[in-house]
Formats: sequence, structure tokens, C-alpha cells
Amino acid sequence: MFGIEQLIDFMGEKFGVAVESNEIGEETVLLYHEELDEKLISEDVLQILPNPVSFHIYIYNSESEWVIGIALEAETNNPLFLVCL
Repeated sequence: MFGIEQLIDFMGEKFGVAVESNEIGEETVLLYHEELDEKLISEDVLQILPNPVSFHIYIYNSESEWVIGIALEAETNNPLFLVCL
């Protein structure tokens, strides 16, 4: 699973953003296809996603807000893809 330590490393390596673990919020939500934003998840990707899909979401708000979502298979928690806004 993609945890807080991996998130801190990811943000530093990919975006040059230093993140403290106590500044990160997180939650997990179970979403059905009709609840997913088509601007973020293309129809092609939607066709191969399980329904429902679990999203583990990290939120970091410093100078700007970062939302990082990891799509997971709801039954197994196997990671499928990462969305970073």
C-alpha cells in the first residue's frame, strides 16, 4: 500500500515539495462508477475499473492544496493507479 512515507518521498522526488507527516490528512472512500468525475477518470479507464473502486486520499495544504488519490481494488486493496491534483 502507498503510505504516508511513500507519499512524502513521492512529493519530494516528483514535485520538489517537502512535506511533514503531521501536515497530511487522509481518508478512504468507496466510489461507484457513476460517482467518479469523468474529467479525472477517462471512459477507457472506467471500463477496466472494478465497480465499486476504493480511493485512498491524501490531502496536503501548504502554499497550495494537493490532493493525491490512489485507486485500489475494493476487495483486495491492490493499487490500480494514482491521481495527483
